[in-house]
Amino acid sequence: MTSPVVAKIQLGRLLYDLRLECGQSREDAAEALDCDVSKVSRVEHGKGSLKTPEVDALLRLYDRADARDRAVELARTARRRSRYRVQKWAQDFVGMEAAAATIRAWHSELVPGPLQTPAYTRALISGANPNRTPEFVEQAVASRGERQERLLGDDGPTMFVVLNEAVIRRMVGGAKVMEDQLTFLLKLSERPRVSLHVLPFTAGAHAAMDSPFEMLDVPEAEVRLVYLEDLDDSRYLDQSEEIERYSMVFERLLGAALGPVETVTLLEEVRQTMA
Repeated sequence: MTSPVVAKIQLGRLLYDLRLECGQSREDAAEALDCDVSKVSRVEHGKGSLKTPEVDALLRLYDRADARDRAVELARTARRRSRYRVQKWAQDFVGMEAAAATIRAWHSELVPGPLQTPAYTRALISGANPNRTPEFVEQAVASRGERQERLLGDDGPTMFVVLNEAVIRRMVGGAKVMEDQLTFLLKLSERPRVSLHVLPFTAGAHAAMDSPFEMLDVPEAEVRLVYLEDLDDSRYLDQSEEIERYSMVFERLLGAALGPVETVTLLEEVRQTMA
């Protein structure tokens, strides 16, 4: 099933193409919708949706009644609420993540959310902010569990994950929590679509010293993007030169990281110190 985020992108592209084909401007579209031009721009850039009467108004303007079924279907899907219980600013990312065919991730401080055990997530969320309520923490645990189910399912994406050695040595939640987390990573490394690598301390300075990032390939929406996140916000990079730059950085990280077999050996060694 198409995700709401992907549907927004597809709807925006469809309406953009139809508008250009008939020679109408965004101002014309805004007049037909009785709205600001900024709304038309947001929709065409895949960051908004429309109600069915609004879709009909644009298709009348564009004289493209033949595109109604597709446009209405996309608009309805785009308005569907995300099934992932995450912060609003992260909902677009998890929607794209769920639709991705390939994910490339570099993390320098923590195990990425969908690869976390519930106990690791609880310790991480509580440690980041002790004032968070138990309800907030359990919501985060449930959300990451849902994302994990999708990404590690039979139809999940191919994942290339590079973790800084600090990630597997940092004592999040205590020895038992970390032992179980490392055991889980070892099990994940056996999956055919998960390629797990550790960048050892001995690699020294590298191409992404302070910049964790994820790269998503979403063929359904014909999208490639880089996702960056900080404490309370996120942003996307989707320009070709930006994608190329981060692709080169990721390849350098892979080149400096341990291979899958050596990564398993290191994970097992570190796990033994937690027992």
